[in-house]
Amino acid sequence: MKKAIEGMKSAYVQLSDGRADIPLRSHVSIPTYEGKTIVMPAYLADSNDLAVKIISVFPQNSAQQLPLIAGLVLVLDATNGRPLALLEGSSLTAIRTGAGAGAATDLLARKDAATVAIIGSGVQARTQLEAVCTVRKIREVYVYSPNPDHAAAFAQEMAGLGPIPAAIEVVDDAERAVRQADIICTATNSPWPVFDGRALQS
Repeated sequence: MKKAIEGMKSAYVQLSDGRADIPLRSHVSIPTYEGKTIVMPAYLADSNDLAVKIISVFPQNSAQQLPLIAGLVLVLDATNGRPLALLEGSSLTAIRTGAGAGAATDLLARKDAATVAIIGSGVQARTQLEAVCTVRKIREVYVYSPNPDHAAAFAQEMAGLGPIPAAIEVVDDAERAVRQADIICTATNSPWPVFDGRALQS
């Protein structure tokens, strides 16, 4: 995760400096199955990185006990276009998302930040927590999920793992988690606000 965080910092700098070529996403719709496939290429000039990410989103997959989202990342040699690696996209996306949270935490959070709230308990919540705990010495974690069983499983799985503290408390209200947190990570696709901003520490 430490290397992934440094990679995200480098990518963000290149993007900010106009040294990244990231065309708009291309979409292909599959109306019969309510699906779509999205193609996302990118080139980073300074680090000479070239890759294409392809994801498919098929909402009907749940009826077949299949994931809603599937993805691949093709890494190419930027000097000659030769394929170098084909990577499973979901795990890589989770690591990248977590590393982005870690980069933001390292740059923006107080050096003495010691508590974190995690809103959500899915795959990306796991990597976000790992990343935050990689860049700050976290003593306590508060996790909230609308599914208490998922939150309990998350706490049991993550407690004491790598840099993550053993003290993970499942709370029954997102705002309770937020009120106690120096750092807040939201790992949710909720279309609605997940907590009241007035609960934030001043």
